[in-house]
Amino acid sequence: MEKELEGKSLDQLVEVACQELGCVPEDLELEILEFSTSPGLLGISGKKIKIKARIKPDKVLSERANHALMFLKEVLNYADLKIETKTNLLKDKMQVEILLSGEDVKYLIQNGAEPLSALEFLTNKVVARALGVGPKIVLKPEGIDIEREKKLVNAVKRAIEKIKNNKEPQVIKIGSQREQRIVLNLLRQEENIGYIIEGEGKQRRVILSWKE
Repeated sequence: MEKELEGKSLDQLVEVACQELGCVPEDLELEILEFSTSPGLLGISGKKIKIKARIKPDKVLSERANHALMFLKEVLNYADLKIETKTNLLKDKMQVEILLSGEDVKYLIQNGAEPLSALEFLTNKVVARALGVGPKIVLKPEGIDIEREKKLVNAVKRAIEKIKNNKEPQVIKIGSQREQRIVLNLLRQEENIGYIIEGEGKQRRVILSWKE
């Protein structure tokens, strides 16, 4: 995404940078690394200019976002999923964040959001194949903390294994009805593990125990 170039004319270097980076001058950010003059033949001075040229972050991110949205719309239309997209260009992280919303987002966040992770992986692959390796595309369901839910799923799985090994009760803290559903869905698959729910609001917890 950036090139160091050396020559005698800034205009010439800008032209070369545009050719090598595949952009127009308006999309470039330039940093002058070196500028000097030295005596030449017959007393004519010579110039030396060294620059670092890169494509502006907005241009890089928006181009990757457009490719990602084209791919996502094709996939979602083909799967007949009612999901809307909204894009955020995160220049501080150099990432493209695509927020997903709509009634069918629920299908992407099942089983610890495995379908969402697979779709994110494919989106990045498609964009990288078209534009080369660059800023990451991140897919996020709007209003849902996927990373927190992944940690919750892993915590429940660890608790289940501990109960099976030593038969001692385990406690899982939950902060919402959605988190409670996630925990109970995992426990329904375990015939020998029972549970009770204690507390109210964000103070709720699920106590897991072994059933003889």
